[in-house]
Amino acid sequence: MHLHDGNLAPDRVPLRWNVPPYWILFMRKLFLVPLCLLVPVLFAGAQTDDKVTLKKGDRILFFGDSLTYYGGIDGPKNQVTKGYVKIVQETLDKTHPDLGVKVDWVATGGHVVPQLIARFDKDVLPKKPTIIVIQIGCNDARRLDKDVFKKSLEDLIERIQKEKIQVIQCTLTSVGEKHDGTNKDDPKLEEFAEIQRQIIKAKNIPHNDLRKAFVDYWKKNNPGNKGSGILTYDGNHWNQVGMQFVADQMLKRFK
Repeated sequence: MHLHDGNLAPDRVPLRWNVPPYWILFMRKLFLVPLCLLVPVLFAGAQTDDKVTLKKGDRILFFGDSLTYYGGIDGPKNQVTKGYVKIVQETLDKTHPDLGVKVDWVATGGHVVPQLIARFDKDVLPKKPTIIVIQIGCNDARRLDKDVFKKSLEDLIERIQKEKIQVIQCTLTSVGEKHDGTNKDDPKLEEFAEIQRQIIKAKNIPHNDLRKAFVDYWKKNNPGNKGSGILTYDGNHWNQVGMQFVADQMLKRFK
């Protein structure tokens, strides 16, 4: 190639195509249509599947406070006939009969995340769970500093993952069932539920946004904006409708 004043030599002048404007417009439309069809597919493929695939011999353990305690003992007896833990077990026995999945729980009323960490080695590991569902937060929101809660929950998740156990994180539920945000503890509950969502996103773990599910349910099924009697008998602890509702939400996370 010969250079002349920084430009291409005359024998290397690029070809120029005289393309009619209407042809350019036609080609743009031709390529734009399949691109528009392809973009949603690409984005759909990028979305993560938030469900956990059950395997033969899996052992699911629900880990929490009084909500899971009552869900495990089918109580209190004057409010509940069957807790969500048993509902999940019986349902999986029907939907996944060949897998032999076992469902268990570890929970104590009033507990907060640091207490879950303290009892993990002694009370949880001996049960040899392969999946742990953490359902906690209502006590924490009313008793812990938010930074302590965040650090403790991160530590708990990391401790579980260190044992190669699958984690499913739930958001907290309620202390009062009014759907317009006027329950006394709503500001704290929303703040702590958002912390849980941030941790879920940062750690990219399967989750169950019970807080959102509860609020959505109240908006449809609590026209009188009552403080209790919808999914709970006291604003916090679940009645039989609440136990079934929570079981249904838990089951959505498995496939």
